Amino acid sequence: MRKKFFVSLVLLAVFLPAYAEIVVLKSGKIIEGDIVEKTEKYIKVDMFGVPVTYYLDDIESINGKKITAAIVKKEPEVKAEINNTKEKINLELQDKKSLSLGEVKEAQECFQKGLNYFREKKYEESIIEFEKALKIDPNLAEGYYGLGYAYCSKDQCEASLEYFKKAIELSPNYVDAYNGMAYAYNILGKYENTIEYYLKVLQLKADNLDALNGLGYAYASMGKYEDAVSYFKKAIKINPEYAPSYSGLGVLYYSLGQFLDAKENFLKAKELFKKNNDEQGVKAIEEYLGKLP
Repeated sequence: MRKKFFVSLVLLAVFLPAYAEIVVLKSGKIIEGDIVEKTEKYIKVDMFGVPVTYYLDDIESINGKKITAAIVKKEPEVKAEINNTKEKINLELQDKKSLSLGEVKEAQECFQKGLNYFREKKYEESIIEFEKALKIDPNLAEGYYGLGYAYCSKDQCEASLEYFKKAIELSPNYVDAYNGMAYAYNILGKYENTIEYYLKVLQLKADNLDALNGLGYAYASMGKYEDAVSYFKKAIKINPEYAPSYSGLGVLYYSLGQFLDAKENFLKAKELFKKNNDEQGVKAIEEYLGKLP
């Protein structure tokens, strides 16, 4: 029974929204996510751990502030930037075809649609859009990453492993793809593999909260409670407002019958989920609080 407690919050832990910024496109579409990079030409918005590029000439406003794009670079210059970025992250190209700026943007739009469908739990539709993105750009590692999560969310985690592997093959330092592999193995109950991939994440980024939190769940599922507590607390030490690890500690203490400790961590998690306007998180915690004696 204990393992079920830890598996039940895995999706919640992986897809918690960050403090979202509001990007309004000229098409009227609204994008919510964490802006992780800004330049004079484009921004990158973190969507479920994947950086999605939006060019400023397509953006109406960011957090209510009207955007005036700088003069857009000529297409050959943009292609050069894309190729330089691929070289930096050691992408192994499947073919040598150069993409036009229009193709790059079209692939990103399909990918964005896939993410939007995924958020709505329309997994079949999300798969179609991710596949469209990959048809345009076969080297889009994020497309394989998206397919991995979509298939795993359809209870086809064995199939999802191949997509995560492909994302890693294209981008060997793709932290989120390693997290995806670990996530899929965790759902499959293959905790040794789960731990292996989360540790690879930490080799690339020692303060990655998803990996630290995931290790907490994996060790808890294996009955290694001291290790689990250690990793949950490491995540909280890095970010004292990281709600998923308080949830993890709450579930762990609940399964061990340490109800006072469980309640303390559940209440802290609920407070932080409310602060982040995460209704799903609040609901999950309230269900656990309702089970306390």
